[in-house]
Order: sequence, then C-alpha cells, then structure tokens
Amino acid sequence: MKTLLKLKQLTCILLSAMFIFMIAGPMAEAELITAETMTLEPIKADGVTITPIEMDVLADIEYGIITFRETKLLSITTSFDEGYNYKSTHSTFFPNNSDRTSISDNADGSKTFVFTAVTGETVTADDFNSVGIYASAAQLPKLEINIGIPFSQVTKETWVDAEFTLTMGTKKFSSGDYSGTGSIKGRGNTSWDQPKKPYSIKLSEKKSLLDIPKTKKYAIVPGYADQSLMRNFITYKAGLMFDGIEYTPKCEFVEVYLNGVYNGIYILVERVEIEGSKIDIEEAGPEDLTGGYLIEKDIDGKIDYDADQWFNCPYWANQSQDFFVLKTPESDDSALLEQMLAYLEAHMQKVHDSIMGTSGESYTDYVDVDSWIDFILMQEITKNIDGNLKTSCYMYKQSGDDHIYMTAIWDFDLAYGIANWDNASYQHNDYYDCPNGMGTSDFMAINSSSPWFDHLYDDYPEFSEALIAKYNEYRETLIPAMRAMMNEQAAYLSENTARNDNKWGTEFASGVNTLQNWFDGRIYWLDRQWCDDYEEIDLNYAMNAENGSLQFQTEGEQYPFVGVSVDGRLAGRSDISGINDAESAVELTIDMQAGETLTFEYKVSSEQGFDYFEFYVNGSQTLRESGSINWTTYTFTAPTDASYTFRWSYIKDYSVDSGSDCVWIDNVAYSGDPQSNYELGDVNMDGNVTAADALLVIRYAMGLTDLTETQLALADLNGNGTVNTEDASLVLRAALTGGNQA
Repeated sequence: MKTLLKLKQLTCILLSAMFIFMIAGPMAEAELITAETMTLEPIKADGVTITPIEMDVLADIEYGIITFRETKLLSITTSFDEGYNYKSTHSTFFPNNSDRTSISDNADGSKTFVFTAVTGETVTADDFNSVGIYASAAQLPKLEINIGIPFSQVTKETWVDAEFTLTMGTKKFSSGDYSGTGSIKGRGNTSWDQPKKPYSIKLSEKKSLLDIPKTKKYAIVPGYADQSLMRNFITYKAGLMFDGIEYTPKCEFVEVYLNGVYNGIYILVERVEIEGSKIDIEEAGPEDLTGGYLIEKDIDGKIDYDADQWFNCPYWANQSQDFFVLKTPESDDSALLEQMLAYLEAHMQKVHDSIMGTSGESYTDYVDVDSWIDFILMQEITKNIDGNLKTSCYMYKQSGDDHIYMTAIWDFDLAYGIANWDNASYQHNDYYDCPNGMGTSDFMAINSSSPWFDHLYDDYPEFSEALIAKYNEYRETLIPAMRAMMNEQAAYLSENTARNDNKWGTEFASGVNTLQNWFDGRIYWLDRQWCDDYEEIDLNYAMNAENGSLQFQTEGEQYPFVGVSVDGRLAGRSDISGINDAESAVELTIDMQAGETLTFEYKVSSEQGFDYFEFYVNGSQTLRESGSINWTTYTFTAPTDASYTFRWSYIKDYSVDSGSDCVWIDNVAYSGDPQSNYELGDVNMDGNVTAADALLVIRYAMGLTDLTETQLALADLNGNGTVNTEDASLVLRAALTGGNQA
C-alpha cells in the first residue's frame, strides 16, 4: 500500500510537471534553434579590394557553431594592389573546410574564392564572421639612421646627432618619403639590455612620418622578445577603437638600418607627450598648480633619481619601491617643481583614499570611469604584466578637474603570454607579483598588487557592472578586429621576416601561431567570466561522436574538462591553461567485449617536452603527446571481455606555458552497444533509474527534447518500438520498485 501511495504521489508530481511544461514551454536547453540568414561580410585589408558576389546562406547557430540549412555557394572576388601578393597562410575563408574551398585566377589578375556551404555542415561563428583575404607586402618602409659613431657606443643618457632617411615600401602613405636631421639615444629599461635595442628619435623639426601626425619625437621599438613582432602594433591599433581613452600612440612597421647595416623590423611610434595631436591639455604653471600634468606610474630600478621628476606613493604597500614620475611639465625652477610634486602627491593621496573608501569622498570624484575601464580591459585582454599599475602606465590631470584620466596604453611586448616575472604568482601587496602572466586564465590587472583596480572591481558593483558591459560591447567589435589584425599583419610582414629571423635567431611563423592560439584561449576564458550570453556546453554532448550517448565522469576532479567550440566543432577541452603544477582530466567506464574498440580524436597545443596530454586505460598509460599536434585519431581495441576505465588527462608542470596550453578531445565512439552498459529505464544514463528518467521521457513525448537512439532503446520499457507517456509510467514504477515492470 505504501509503494502504491508513493507511486500515486510521484505520478501527480509528474503530471504537475507536464502541466508546467505545457504552459511554460521548453526548457532553455531544449529550445529549438530558429534558422536565420547569415550574411558574410569580408574584412577590408590593406592592398586588397574585395567584391562580394553572393553572400547569404540560411543557417542555425548554437554554442558558437553555425550549421547550414541549405547547400549554397558563397563567393568573393579579390584584386590586389601593386606590390601585394596573396597570402593563403593567413587568409581566412573558412580554413577548416579547405576541401570545400576553391580558388580561381581571373584574366584581370583578380582571384575568386568559392566556398560550398553544405546542408548539415558546420563552421564556427568566429570563422564565419572573420573572413578576410590578406596579402603580403613585397617591401616594407625603410628607415635608415646614420650617426658619426658606432651604434654600440650609443647610450640612454646622451643624444647623438643623426641623419634620417625614410623610404616608402609597398604600402603608400600620403606623408611620402623623408630625409632630415635630428638626434637619437637609447631608451627602455629591461629592453635596453636586449640585443635588438630600442631608440628614441628627435627630429630637427616637426614632421609626419608614415602618416603619423606631425611631431618631433618618435621611437623605434623592436619587441625583441616578441617573435610575432605584432604585440605592440596590434594593441596600439586596437586602442584607436576605444570609447573611453582618447589617445593611443600611432605606429607603423619599418625595416631599420643603422649606419648602413640591417637591424630588423621595428615599429615606428610617436612618443607619449602633451601635444595638440596627442594629449591635448594645457601644461601646469606657477599660476595654476591644478594642471595639466602627464604622469607615469613606475617602480624602483627604472627611476633616474637625479634626473626624473618623481614622487613616492606613500599609500602603496611598498613605499620605497613605488613611484609616480611627472613627465610633463618639466621645470628648471626647483621651487616650482617642488610645489608641483607636493600638490600631485597630495592629490594622488585623495585619489587613493576615495578608492579605498577611507575619506568619505566618492571615487567617481577622482576617477574618470570610462578611461579607467578601457585601460583595465586592455590589460586583461592582453594579460600585460606591466599594465597592473606597475610601470609604463600613463595618466593625466587637467586644470581645475580633480579626475585622473588613463591614457596612452603603452609597452605590450611582454603581454599576450610571453612573460612571467618572478613566477608572477598571485600575492597582494607585492609590487612584482601578479597572476600568472603566461597562462590564459586568471585576471591580471584586477587581481594584481595594485590596490586600485581590485578595489574598484570588488567594492563597487556599479564599476564592475560597467566594466563587464563594456567587455560585452568590445566582444562584438574590438576583439574580432584584433583577431583580424593578427592575420592581416602576419600576411603583410611575411615576405620580409626571413631577414629579421636570420638576424636575431627568431621564428616569425611560430611566433604568430603562438600569439593567435594564446589569444583565442584568453578570450575563451574571459568569455566565461564576463559574457552575458555565454552558454556552458554540455561535456557529454561535446565529446561524443554524432548521436553518441557515452557518459563521461568528472566528479572528484579539481579541474574537469569543459565543453567548447573549436575549429568548427564542439569538443572537450582541458581547463588548466596557465595553472602550474595541475592536472585536468575526464574519465569514461565501459564494459567491453574482446575486439570492440574505443576511438577518439585529439588535438594538442602545449609546451613541447614539458606539458603533456596523456591517455590511460585501466591506469596504464597508452598515449603521451606534447607540442603542437593537429587533430589525430587514436583507437583502443579491447584485448579481453572486461570493464575498462579510460582517462584523458592534461598535465602541466611548475612553469611556462606555450600555445593554448591544453588538449581537445572529440568524437569519442564505442564500437559496441552502449545500451549494454546501462539498465533499462536509465534514460539519462547516469547509472540509476529515477523519477528524473521518467520526466525526461515525458518531455520527449511532449516534443520538448530529443533522445539519442541509445536513450530511446533504454526508454522503451514496453518494447513496442514507440516511446510515450506509458513508458514514462513504467520508468517511474521501476524507479520506485527497483526493477523494470514492463
């Protein structure tokens, strides 16, 4: 009688659930995808003219994967300016589907690219929205610098007279060629100690070089540690898209010759200063100590105590280590300079107290929210180890305005996963420590030693909400543009990088690949933290072969695999990128008969010889890989009838990341009958027959969800070949009685 009563009670619950579903409609995970017309809009690139021909196709989109609903040709025709050559390596016309892409040469020298969208086939939304045809430049602009002494004698302290000659390359600039005089000296701190050195340039008069607005002061920056040569360039170009930061330095690539000797590829960039075309504010003077000022945050070891106009950060954790440098105005009047520094020190104390909530004043009275958000976001996107208010961080204050404005994002050659100073471990109040700089996970600026950024984010919901909203906006504009720039500039430079590689022992192509993989991993991590519409992808759905129903176990794993969109497919991905001394793993247990197989595909992007993908069968390692490995198939054949536990693992050592720092697993398929591993009625295949299985059958009967073939077989308790509410009732009875009642 008690069992019958329970059955009636649960039946009522199920009927109530049915009523709710009928009223409320499908649950979020069961929503049908509505087809929409996807419009291909190719990215415009230097040296390439694109003429769209036919660009629309009907498709569905889910989890960032586009599935075509019709077979259709998508085509674009391109022509190339003189001196530009098509670069297939970096062009993105659905590269993951190259077997369905054709290229034809036309009589007028143009090329037509045709992609066949096949019904049921997929591409990633990122691929679809980043189609671009890119070209290499036969010649880069050439900057020749000649001085009367060997360049080995140039120092950072003394200006040396110089002659400059700038000659246009393939890319044309309205400013044209240039020849003139001026002076040069070394620049930088740690970068000055590297073989490929940076320099400051001062022209005799203001001139526009490579269409950079007229100025006397330029720099040539090598980015020696950056084998892609692009980190600073891409960041500065992206900064021009900011809403909140009004000024970002302009730059262009040049080949540099020093006293007639080739020295490699640099970027020519304008130096940061108060000037009409740069930071357009009036300089402070004796009549007005309130502004304007250009200030740089810096640290001990980078301060010239005899020459720099500096003041301490007495409120910072390390009073003897942290400084602000007054870059502008410079004053020979020691009394006036002392007044300026005293005013700024007192004002920055007010900024600090307002942020920390100790003064009773609002941080909004001192912090320009828009520029600070832009600044923080760029540090987070690039994971810039110098951008956490440690060094090379510029800000300004205007006359009569208490707000501090962030400006001139600068120095990103060690960002994007290159550097990891002092292991960059997370520890507040240690000026040199910050979250792992090389990994794609963890917040950089927000969790850094700076007491400002983390307090603004943690203590003021309106600030963090505004920051997240801005990230979501930039996710649709700025970030795709940065991805496109990586391809465009890699193509643009490619015909001229061999000389640079030979000169400095670098590998441009490898550097580009590492940069792109790291960036994709970083955005994936940030999306999970901040994207309003981020969808967690079911791991079982992602790892199974099509229509597969294997159930993967992650319980007990500190770092389980996660479902992701990659390369036009869904897959499982290890989730410890940037986390040292860690393991990410997922398991599967199957009862197999001798001769049956388990097959899967894997892709690896890791530090060669140190961070490994490992595959185990019943605790025995059968596969171990590292480095860069594209999709590869592996098959295990059961030697005997037995239960087999499979474990996919990515193991990271104590330091250093490379590539995306992960493994992807996809298309896991068992050759036998998966149903044999589950009890009849266990429709959700979790190892138990419960009311949840009955509810799943009801939802299927109502058309609210789909079931795999294996699930349908497990749900058909009466064995009539049809799954309906009668089967749901039998599943429920089995759940209550502990046995099938068919």
